[in-house]
Amino acid sequence: MIKNQEGQCTIVGTILPAELDENNNVTDIGIETEDLEEYIVFMDGVGEELIPFVDQRVEATGTVKEIYGDLIFTIERYRLLGEKNRAA
Repeated sequence: MIKNQEGQCTIVGTILPAELDENNNVTDIGIETEDLEEYIVFMDGVGEELIPFVDQRVEATGTVKEIYGDLIFTIERYRLLGEKNRAA
C-alpha cells in the first residue's frame, strides 16, 4: 500500500467476490494484494462499478478504515490492469 499526502492510499491487487446472493450473483467484493492483504470494498457507486471485473487486477486509490479488524477500502478512483489472475 502506498500512502499519499492527502491520507489516501493506492493498492494493486485482484478483485475477489466477498459475498453472493441466493442466485450466486456477486453482491460484495474485496481486493487481495500481492502480499496477501485483504481489503473489503465499500459498496458505494465507485465500488459497485468493479463488480463485473471479479478476478481482474486493479490499481485503486482511496481511503482505508479498520473496522472490527477488517480493512474497509473506499475507492475514489481505479484503473483496471486487464490481466486475469485466477481461474474462474
